[in-house]
Amino acid sequence: MKPFRILLVDQNGTDLEYVTRSLMNLGAGSPVIARNESEALDDIDKRNPELVILNLNESESMKSMSLASKIRVNHSKPILFLTPDTESEAFVKLNLGGSNHYLIKPFEGNDLKSAIELAVSNLEYKENYISHEKQFLNAIKSMSDGLISTDIVGNVTYMNPVAEALTGWTLAEARRMVLQDVFPITNSSGKESHVEIASGIQINTSLEKFFLDDKFGRKIPIQNSASPLKDQKGSLVGLVVVFRQPNDLRYGDNKNDCEAESIKKIVDGLAEPLFLVDEFWILKFTNIPTLDFFKPKNDRLIGENLWNLTPSSISNGDVDKAKSAMTNRNEFKFDFFDDQVGGWYELSGYPYGDGMMMRISDVTTRIQESQTALRMERLESLSLMARGFAHDFNNLLTVILGNLSLANVKLPKSAEGFDEVENALSGTIRAQNRIQQLLTFAKGGAPIKKHIDLSEIVHEISNEIDKIKNINYSFDLPKSIWIVDADPGQFRRVVENLLRNAEQAMPEGGDISITLSNLDLESDLSKSTKRTLELNASCHYVLMKVSDNGKGVNESEKSKIFDPYYTTKSDANATGIGLTVCQSIIQAHEGSIIVESTAGKGTSVYVALPALINTRESEFKDISNEINEKAIEILILEDDSLIRQLLVANLEKEGYTVSQTEEGGEAVDVYIEKFESGKSFDLVIMDLSIPNGMGGADAIKKIREVDPNVVAIVSSGYSDDPVMSDPKSYGFDAVLPKPYKPHELNLLVKKTLK
Repeated sequence: MKPFRILLVDQNGTDLEYVTRSLMNLGAGSPVIARNESEALDDIDKRNPELVILNLNESESMKSMSLASKIRVNHSKPILFLTPDTESEAFVKLNLGGSNHYLIKPFEGNDLKSAIELAVSNLEYKENYISHEKQFLNAIKSMSDGLISTDIVGNVTYMNPVAEALTGWTLAEARRMVLQDVFPITNSSGKESHVEIASGIQINTSLEKFFLDDKFGRKIPIQNSASPLKDQKGSLVGLVVVFRQPNDLRYGDNKNDCEAESIKKIVDGLAEPLFLVDEFWILKFTNIPTLDFFKPKNDRLIGENLWNLTPSSISNGDVDKAKSAMTNRNEFKFDFFDDQVGGWYELSGYPYGDGMMMRISDVTTRIQESQTALRMERLESLSLMARGFAHDFNNLLTVILGNLSLANVKLPKSAEGFDEVENALSGTIRAQNRIQQLLTFAKGGAPIKKHIDLSEIVHEISNEIDKIKNINYSFDLPKSIWIVDADPGQFRRVVENLLRNAEQAMPEGGDISITLSNLDLESDLSKSTKRTLELNASCHYVLMKVSDNGKGVNESEKSKIFDPYYTTKSDANATGIGLTVCQSIIQAHEGSIIVESTAGKGTSVYVALPALINTRESEFKDISNEINEKAIEILILEDDSLIRQLLVANLEKEGYTVSQTEEGGEAVDVYIEKFESGKSFDLVIMDLSIPNGMGGADAIKKIREVDPNVVAIVSSGYSDDPVMSDPKSYGFDAVLPKPYKPHELNLLVKKTLK
């Protein structure tokens, strides 16, 4: 143990020999002895001891307390109390409080050694802290940015010299003035702006260009950043505004217009960790938020190496970047993720003296927004790829589905190969449904509505899905369900998403049920359900209920379940967009969707779509006899030769006369030539997209300029194109999404001609 300058005060003298011998045995050296208060204070003035050991006894306890109080107040020396028992220790704490050190007699040599080292090290720590605190406060005064602090009501409490120079106000003039009077700012459009005190845990920072109207009426371009000022309990007590000119003009001639204690309160009150390190990355000063961030075990950070405190998630590359900045005296910053709190932070450093002034900022919101933007960009790229793939694949499926359907009609059921054709047709229809799901994901646009029977679609899905063995599926699909006007592909996506969610909520197995019912105007079920679903009380609806008895959803999660990318699943493949897509689809159909769930008991999802109650009997009846018996002439625009051949074959089979073209300009010429001859085509069927040529939208526009009464159907594998969702606005009477079956083509042709 190294020698220390020790003053031993023993007003009784009974333990002098025992304590002195113990100190010398430890190598701490021989102490100077003081027998009373006067001698003790005189020695402290002359010798400046590093430690005062105050030996307590019962008869002199009050005198000892008086001396200890004077030493603490006037000399700030560490005191080690040698107490006869725990009661005396408690007596000292009661009368003096503070961070004193105690050792109960009799003691072992090692106990005395530890007590001395602890007392002296605390003094060194305090002295270093005060020294570096002064350096830090000087840094605030001499920083090149302007700094203004306010109280909770917005009155100015402090300005550094740069703030005085930029605003034109001195601290003496500005103190207790309202911030808006000292720091009036306008944005780039000349509109008055106000710096508002942020509320909440997140730091409210902004970096925008403003103009400061200084005391003399000059407009000074500035950039500003605002942070909340909080006390040690985390309560908001004011605001700190830091600002600069864009060209970073530096101001000399620093003034000392504020006491160091005032600046320290500002630094400690900042919501962000702010600290100083030397050239070896040893912490020399920290504010209170720095302690809160690193949470050292012994509540000490001074003297610690920064890189021993930071999370292991910080890469070696970022550390090297910081060290290079330290060597070259440059600023630096990088982002890192803190696993313990689950947030993103920015560590930034600014050269100061031989070391760096450091700041840690919570940038979780910025990183999340950036990640969301990147995810959206990737989704957009995937969407474009899916769109192109779906279009090309739909063209192929149209050929396969059309020819299989024709073969299925021509072959008698007893013929060899009939079953294989049936299986191929069923598989092609399933592939068609998968492509429709891909398109629904890719577009997210307006639905291409047609009159559909929800019971039939749910029944098809029930036969197609790969059922999980430990889950029981039940489907209640009455034949009397009303027809709805909806996009069949998008509705399939809703059903399949809800089924998938229900399955994933029951990894151990359970029950899933889908029920369809009509909601008329009179039923009690309708009245209560419509209020919950917020539906139009004057309309009829078809209600679908998808229920499971899985784990359910907590109350805290219910409000977020429709938020994009929010998911309660731990699966890495979970996107968090399933219910968002469902809600978007249902709202586009002027319907409603709600989720009712209880944690541990299960979930029920209710979906309501407007019904067409007078449609069922007339929707699918044979209308072939209603078409005029005269020869019907149809013009086709289709660039794909296989689809064109299929179209011709199907239409000629129905008795129509068909003319075919491959490009929009050619179709326009053929139509106009026939129209000018005194005749016209009864119907035009046009492909929307023609690579390297005029498509259907442009072609029908030119044709209508000549014949406003033309009847036209648009067909495309790009079912997300606005023409497909709103054909009449683009000059078409009906839409035929690819792929399609021959009977769907024939039915649409007859309905359109009718």
